[in-house]
Amino acid sequence: MKIIKDIYHLSRHLILSKTAISTYVIFSGNITSAFLAFLFTVILVRKLSFADFGYFSALFSLVLLVSDLADIGIGSSLSAFLPPLEKTKEIMYKFLKSAFLLQFGIVSVITLILIIFSSQLSAFLFHTELLTGLLNITALCIFCTVIANFSLYALSARQKFFHAAFLSFYSSFARLLVLLFLILFSSVNLNNVVVFQFFGLFTYSIIAIIFLNPSFIKAKIDTAQMKNLISFTYLLGLARGLTALASRLDVLMIVALRGPTEAGIYAIAARIVQIFPLLSGSFATVVAPKLSSFKEHGEVKKFILKVIFFTSILILGIIILTIFADAFMQILFSDKGQLSSSVFQLLLISMIFFVGSIPAVTLAVYYLKKPHILTLNAVLQLIIVLVGNFYFIPIYGRFGAAYSLIIAYSLTLFLTSALTYYYFRRKHAR
Repeated sequence: MKIIKDIYHLSRHLILSKTAISTYVIFSGNITSAFLAFLFTVILVRKLSFADFGYFSALFSLVLLVSDLADIGIGSSLSAFLPPLEKTKEIMYKFLKSAFLLQFGIVSVITLILIIFSSQLSAFLFHTELLTGLLNITALCIFCTVIANFSLYALSARQKFFHAAFLSFYSSFARLLVLLFLILFSSVNLNNVVVFQFFGLFTYSIIAIIFLNPSFIKAKIDTAQMKNLISFTYLLGLARGLTALASRLDVLMIVALRGPTEAGIYAIAARIVQIFPLLSGSFATVVAPKLSSFKEHGEVKKFILKVIFFTSILILGIIILTIFADAFMQILFSDKGQLSSSVFQLLLISMIFFVGSIPAVTLAVYYLKKPHILTLNAVLQLIIVLVGNFYFIPIYGRFGAAYSLIIAYSLTLFLTSALTYYYFRRKHAR
C-alpha cells in the first residue's frame, strides 16, 4: 500500500510541478502549431503535383537548414546565459543586444550571399535556373526565420513560455492563412505559395521582435559578454549546424539524385514526422533553463527522471502511430498517402531514436556544459547521412534517406548516452 501511495505522490508531483506546467504551455502552443502545419501539408499536397510539392519541400528544407546554420548555436546558448542574469536587468540587456547584433550580422551576410549566387544554386540543386527567383524569395524567408527564432529562444530562456507558445502557434497559423487566401482568391501553384509564405514569415518576425521588446537595443554592447557567448556557442553551433545538415539534406538530395517527384512522395511523410522534433525541441526549451541553474546532484537526478518520464510518453505515441501508419496516411492523402506510408513508417522508427536522445542531450549541454559531445555526435551523424544517402538514394530512392536516418539516429543515441553518463559520473565522483 505504501508503494502505491509513493508512486501516486511521485506521479502527482511530476504532473503538477512547475516544470510540467511550463511544458504544457509550450506543448499546447507547439501542438496547435503542429496541427496547423499538419493541415497546411494536407491541403497543399492535395493542391500540388508530386513534383511541385517536391520543389516546395526542397525550398522549405533549405530555409530550415540555412536558418539552423545561421544560428551557430546562439539561440540555444541563451538558455545557458540569460537565466542567471535575470536579476541584473542592465547586464542581461547588454548581453541580449550583443547576441542579437551578432545574429543579425551573420544572417544578413548569408542572405546577401544566397541572393547573389541564387542562379548558380538553382542550377546546382534543381538542375535548372528557372527557380532562381524563388531562391531569392527563399533567402528573405531565411532572414525572417532566423530573426523570429532568436526572439523565440530569448523568450523561452527568460521563461516567458506563454509568449513563446503564442509565437509557435502564429508561425503555422500565418502560413495556413495565406494558403487559404490563395485557395479563395487566387490560384495555388508553386510560385504563389512561395511568395505568400514569405509574407507570412515576415509578419511572424515582426510580431516576435515586438514580443521580445526591442528596448534592449538601447543597451550598450558588452564585448566581454560577447566573447563569453562566442567561446561557448562555437562548439554548440558547430554541432547544431552539422545536425541540421544531417536532418535537412534528405529532400534536397532526393531532388538532386532522383528528381522532384520522388522527393515529393518522400516529403509528404517527412513533413508529418516533423511534429516529433518540434515537440522534442519544445520540451528541451522548457528544461534547459532549469538544468542550467541546478547545483546539487540530487535535484539533477530527480529532474532527469521527469525528463525520462515525458520522453517515454512521446516514444509510446510514436510506436502507436507506426502500427497504424498505413491507414493514417491513406485517410489523409488517399492515393498519394498510400505511396508515402511505407516511408512514413521508416521515418517514425528513426524518430524513436531521435526522441530517445532528449535526456542525454539536455543533460550534456545545459548541466554538464559539454557541447563537444553534441559536436562529436553531429560529425558522426553527418558522415553517416551523407555516405548513406549517396549510397541508398540511387538504389532505393525515397526509402534510402529513411535508412540513413535510422542508422544515424540510433548510433548517435547510444554514443550520446554513454558519453553523458561518463561525464556525469566523473563530475559527481569529484
